[in-house]
Amino acid sequence: MKKVAVIHTTPVTIPALKKEILAACGQVEVINLLDDSMLPEINQLGKITPDVRYRLHTLMLLAQSAGADAVLCACSSIGGIFEEGRALLSVPALRIDEPMAERAAAFHKVGVAATLQSTIGPTTELILCKAAALGREIVVDAKVIDNVGTLLAEGREARYDQIVGDELRKLACNNDVVVLAQASMARAVAGFGEEERQRFLTSPVSGVAALAKRLAEIDV
Repeated sequence: MKKVAVIHTTPVTIPALKKEILAACGQVEVINLLDDSMLPEINQLGKITPDVRYRLHTLMLLAQSAGADAVLCACSSIGGIFEEGRALLSVPALRIDEPMAERAAAFHKVGVAATLQSTIGPTTELILCKAAALGREIVVDAKVIDNVGTLLAEGREARYDQIVGDELRKLACNNDVVVLAQASMARAVAGFGEEERQRFLTSPVSGVAALAKRLAEIDV
């Protein structure tokens, strides 16, 4: 049985992503590696520190040593240094937000929403990079939805969904598509109608689909 290691920076993403991976990838073993100190450190200091880089790269090596056939990064804020760590591994290392960014780059006006300041920059940079690779010039409208980051941890899911959902709808009015920069935000559009949901790009489904494709190419 193939094994997938998922690196998380918050416990919120663990159950939903495991369910998504099992549904998309079939018979796989999912292991989760969590360091919930990284995001607070990044947001407090306003940058990715050498210590955060060291801890992430250590987690990537731990994932490989645990027998992972592929490693998935569930956090956009550390996506850049996760890419740096690929050189340390002999197994595939995938960013969950990369397929989403590739889709977003096909539009002209792209909204990007996050509930953490640390996520806006890396996600915007990734989308612009994908657009540049396609020879396209796009406009990115970035927004941080403040004061909701703790609601999920507090068990106030309905309030989180309401606030985030309302802000996402406002952002969608002025853009062709809206990117949800954090995997945990996908729940906020789950209750939207099918047609409305098409205006929003979330990383779990497309990111896990890319993971499933990559796993299918691996011989164990």
